[in-house]
Amino acid sequence: MKKIYSLILFFIGFIGYLNSQVTYTGKPTYKIDIKRAGTYIGSINIELFPSLAYHHVRNFDSLVAAHFYDSTAFHRVIPGFMIQGGDPNSRSGPTSTWGYGQPGQPTVNAEFSTVKHLRGILSAARSSNINSATSQFFICVAAAASLNGNYSVYGRVTSGMNIVDTIVLAPRNANDLPNLKHEMFITATGSNDSLPTIPVLTAPVYGAINTSTNLPVSLIWGTVAGAIEYEVEVSDDPFYLNIYKSAKTNAPIYSLNTGLIPDTKYYWHVRANNGGHISDWSTDMMFSTELDAVGIIDLNSNPNHVNIFPNPSKGKFTFRNLNIGDRLRVSDIDGKVIFDQIIKESVLNLNLEGREKGVYVYSLQKAGLETSNGRLILE
Repeated sequence: MKKIYSLILFFIGFIGYLNSQVTYTGKPTYKIDIKRAGTYIGSINIELFPSLAYHHVRNFDSLVAAHFYDSTAFHRVIPGFMIQGGDPNSRSGPTSTWGYGQPGQPTVNAEFSTVKHLRGILSAARSSNINSATSQFFICVAAAASLNGNYSVYGRVTSGMNIVDTIVLAPRNANDLPNLKHEMFITATGSNDSLPTIPVLTAPVYGAINTSTNLPVSLIWGTVAGAIEYEVEVSDDPFYLNIYKSAKTNAPIYSLNTGLIPDTKYYWHVRANNGGHISDWSTDMMFSTELDAVGIIDLNSNPNHVNIFPNPSKGKFTFRNLNIGDRLRVSDIDGKVIFDQIIKESVLNLNLEGREKGVYVYSLQKAGLETSNGRLILE
């Protein structure tokens, strides 16, 4: 009875602590010391992302301050996937209860983002209820695309992935429980107060004209070191009083789908989020859409019309009616340039065989100005 009463008092105090507001100077950092069967084997260092998932960071920070995690275990390990821990049942309760949590724990609502679950990412464990995260968290040992947008990322490992690998590769039973207990002891170590630089926009360049309203428009900018997410705003006025599109992305590229108004100027800018701080907005870019056509357009009569066949394709695309001297650039959906070449002939064969299936973005430029863009679909 005394233990239950103490637990109730702990949670009452913890909820009050959790509800208090804290301003972080950057990304709070922590050291997770690991003991295997009572013997220290190493440390995992992490940083959290309050500007991405404030409430999850606040929850974790509060638990660390209360020494809640000390002597809890990484109770679930799956090679090629992740390690999971932080359940209070794993301190001294029967192993059959590990991972099921305790009633009365404060929950944290989902804070989904565009950040991908890659190796080293720290994310919140939960039940089928998206707003059921408590103290349990997991660290990815490999990319887990199925979790993207479905679980709340709120940190990453900065060093010590070798210890994570040691834990995930430990002998385990049929329930993914390690045969030897891996206890954690977490202490706060400081803060990473680095600031993200302001993104530099690259395409469409300022003043690009005749942008198609029938094809996606690819907004592209330079990668910002340390950025984990970007925010894009598009407006039809230079003061952004009327926001046409506001979106977030994890890559330095965003595709505007069809729906742009013909003969209209659009302004756009971007800012970067490194998990601890958000940069100022970039310098604005502006592009103009083409005039609204009347009647039926004869594509063959348009000397600037570029034809691509086949599209979709199994790997080989043929560009026809290119202008010699123009520049063709092809990027994957994450913004990585995979082809960049000055056009030497009106016909160009592009081979994407062997690359991952999906959507690729092409851009044609003349004297630094984008003249057209679109998508290539690799089946």
